Amino acid sequence: MMAETKTSTAREEYRYGPETNENDACKLALGKAKMKALANVLGESVSAEELMSCKGSTGKNADYQCDLNQLTWSLIDGDIKKSKEKLPVIEKRGDATACVVEVEIEVEIPKDNADPNFQLRADFKQTVFRVGDDFNLDIELNQSGYFAVFNWLPHDSNSIVRIIPAIEDPSQATVYLSAEKTKGLKASYAMTANWADSYTGKRKFYDEYLIVVATKRKMFWLSKYSYDEFQALLQSIPRPEKRRVIKAYQLTKN
Repeated sequence: MMAETKTSTAREEYRYGPETNENDACKLALGKAKMKALANVLGESVSAEELMSCKGSTGKNADYQCDLNQLTWSLIDGDIKKSKEKLPVIEKRGDATACVVEVEIEVEIPKDNADPNFQLRADFKQTVFRVGDDFNLDIELNQSGYFAVFNWLPHDSNSIVRIIPAIEDPSQATVYLSAEKTKGLKASYAMTANWADSYTGKRKFYDEYLIVVATKRKMFWLSKYSYDEFQALLQSIPRPEKRRVIKAYQLTKN
């Protein structure tokens, strides 16, 4: 039996100034159009990530790479089988310029929906951290389940590293929260913001992401994944069996 597909179209634009070139702006406009077309089919799930407002190294200009990273994760839930784009159109918007893109996509309809009775909350109080800052990551489930926390570093080989449980602990690759066997369905972890060894040069700001994945069944997570490996693994877990929260933040040396 073939999977059901649906065709969806959308038109989006990305406004940019002299700090962003036309090709980059049009890539972002295309990503936004695909995300909007996916939302037309799948609902708001593709655009509900808790992401931040991107800033460049000066703190003033839009950061193309950060915007692209946000769209990358927003598009992960949709399975696009075909995509057809019209040629982009460049239009003036006052003092700025806009690249306008229209796209038609063919989307595979998920066979199942997320379980509304399986919920995950993950939170920390800041969105900008200086190197060395300490903070707490608070996690809560509304029913017994398993979870693991990963750090996505798009500027460090696009790697995704498991940080909870710590990779130094070979005894487990996931955490179980149970109202009966633990102190409840909440956990809090003390963490410290660190500068990646690959962050060289003059740039003072980087966007990074904490990804919390909760599952009803025990998962044996590896210590590290490439982006493509992690994406494929997440999509292989049935939607009723998982929840995911992405928390974005900026890391600075200032």
